[in-house]
Amino acid sequence: MVSSVKAVLFDLVGTLIYVKDSVGTIYANSAMQYGLVSDPNALNNCFYKISERKPKPSGGNVEEKRWWREVVQETFEKSGINIGENFQALFEDIFREFATKSSWGVYLDVIPTLRNLASKKIKSALISNFDNRLPELLKDLKLSKYFDSLAYSGKVGVSKPDAKIFRFALNELNILPEEAICVGDSLEMDYYPSQALNINSLIINRDKHNLKGIKTISNLTQIIEFIDKQIV
Repeated sequence: MVSSVKAVLFDLVGTLIYVKDSVGTIYANSAMQYGLVSDPNALNNCFYKISERKPKPSGGNVEEKRWWREVVQETFEKSGINIGENFQALFEDIFREFATKSSWGVYLDVIPTLRNLASKKIKSALISNFDNRLPELLKDLKLSKYFDSLAYSGKVGVSKPDAKIFRFALNELNILPEEAICVGDSLEMDYYPSQALNINSLIINRDKHNLKGIKTISNLTQIIEFIDKQIV
């Protein structure tokens, strides 16, 4: 019997890749190149507080980069670090750093899963709130070749959980919602919005938290089992 699943829509950060060190550690290491000593933990805490409350633009290189510049600047300021005249150079270093593989790791189950899906003629798409550095990052991580569609904020002009970004991928793949599986690590950004569109939804639950009533997998290779058994 042929599977009705024609594509898998993947979230990126937390699903396929992860920050190798904390954001705060990367910021602190970059600042050290300019003779600035800072606390990685304080930077990390400030970064998440600031980035989560600050409305992020979707699309447009200038707007995206300006947003990141403000986040980086506020992160250092709130943690008590006065960068001064070196700030622009430091920011450019940090901005470039997160577009390279040096800052990111790929989970071990990613490549085997993507290869297996391709061997079964099942397409893979990426749905991410990443900015326009994404294609460069995927190329550096050697992941580009595995994706048939890239739907990301910098390209589509909206961010998850907006339905438009999911529909963009479906349209590029030329499939119906019920012919896709969405896999991500966030209920609010991945699971619920895709489910609302009648897309089969799974949460990658690597730490095996208790999520009652939610379809979960603890390893991406289990996607194949879902498809083979047709239980999604």
